[in-house]
Amino acid sequence: MINLILGILTGFTAAALLFKGNTQAWYVWVFFVLGAASIILSFDVLVGSIKEHENKAAARGFLLFGIPGFFLVAISMILGM
Repeated sequence: MINLILGILTGFTAAALLFKGNTQAWYVWVFFVLGAASIILSFDVLVGSIKEHENKAAARGFLLFGIPGFFLVAISMILGM
């Protein structure tokens, strides 16, 4: 279920960047891809660590990969406007 939600959110953001009226610079797409991959990795670390009963590692890994990923996607959306 988490993969479905992540796929929908990633697809929605990519579609928003793709269907803008102006052409996006190459670095906007690089920021978006790196940010989306980092967010997906953070959720993978979170779920995997919780399944292994490592709650502290789950929180740290989620924050370590999730926060930079969020900022990268936010920067790509701001630059894409």
